[in-house]
Amino acid sequence: MALLDDVRKIAGVAERLKGPVGNEANTKALLIEPTLSALGWDTTNLDHVLRDWPMHENSSIDYALRIGDANVMFIEARGVNENLDDHSFTARAVDGANGEGVLWCAVTNGLIYRVYRTDELVPTDQKLAFEVDLSRAAVGSPADTANVPLLSRESLGDGSLALWGEQKVFTDPRVREVLAALAANPSAAFLDAINEAIGEHKVPRDRLRSSLGRVLVIETPPPGTRAPAAPRAPEPPPARPRDPSITPESSVTTTVPAAPAPARPDAAPTPTPRAVEPPPRPAEPPRAVEAPSRPVEPPPATPETPGAATEVAPQPDTARPAETPDTAPSPETAAKRRFLGVSRGSRESGAQSDSAPADPYAPLARPDGPFDEVDF
Repeated sequence: MALLDDVRKIAGVAERLKGPVGNEANTKALLIEPTLSALGWDTTNLDHVLRDWPMHENSSIDYALRIGDANVMFIEARGVNENLDDHSFTARAVDGANGEGVLWCAVTNGLIYRVYRTDELVPTDQKLAFEVDLSRAAVGSPADTANVPLLSRESLGDGSLALWGEQKVFTDPRVREVLAALAANPSAAFLDAINEAIGEHKVPRDRLRSSLGRVLVIETPPPGTRAPAAPRAPEPPPARPRDPSITPESSVTTTVPAAPAPARPDAAPTPTPRAVEPPPRPAEPPRAVEAPSRPVEPPPATPETPGAATEVAPQPDTARPAETPDTAPSPETAAKRRFLGVSRGSRESGAQSDSAPADPYAPLARPDGPFDEVDF
């Protein structure tokens, strides 16, 4: 904030005004007038600031702050190292301002400003509205920081200072105190006056007395504050229009497009989206066929008629794994061999020669070897 930055600079200059250099002339030139300038008072403009304004009894006041053709505040100054607790000094300035019809008067030593309302019908010390210490405001004192702007030209021009004084110091606190006392111990005349104002529907005195205790003890909020607003429910996020080019897999063929957003003046017209067929599902990859857990033996060959000269070429047995001499056949395989007449010895000796004459009583030929004798 620019005003507080200026206040810090002025407070820094005040640290250097020690001893004789802290006289009234240097205080006015180096502290008071820079402060007035920071508060919006142009010290070079006669419509803003007049020095040594004459008053009655051949006296004068150091500064007259003006708005238009009227004086709105008088300021009486002392050196920065002087004390402001001199009652005669303060009373002379405040009473002189009241005699001139000026509502506000301040006494200052360049760092401390004490502001009085001159028309209050109370002793001088009770006319004090507020005090500002620039050295405390420079280091962040909340009360002093808040009161510095009350001395600005804007505050005096729009009535903010007068309203603040009414609400915080003078009229409202006094009325509130009196009403609280009346509510705590209301007189019969006070209760009758309230009932008279109520009109036709009178309230019994005991109930009226209780109501006063409830109504008049409510704290009045300080000026400029507002009651906290009720929390607002969070608003749902705006619905985003669905892109018609993206169709879920489970959607039907005909889709209803989302409502279009309001068109901007500078935007090109958007074409109406058409229903889009769902994309075809990708073909599933062929599943691997598992091999049987055990080899399947071929069906038995049909026995040939004896005497037939048909020549059968031996076929390799690929469906049945080769047996090793050391491996005994399974019971199922042995039974098949006994039924078909296949013996281990015939397989080891090999097939009969093709050139031998067919013997009708010989065992029948078979691709894997001759049949053994079988008892039928």
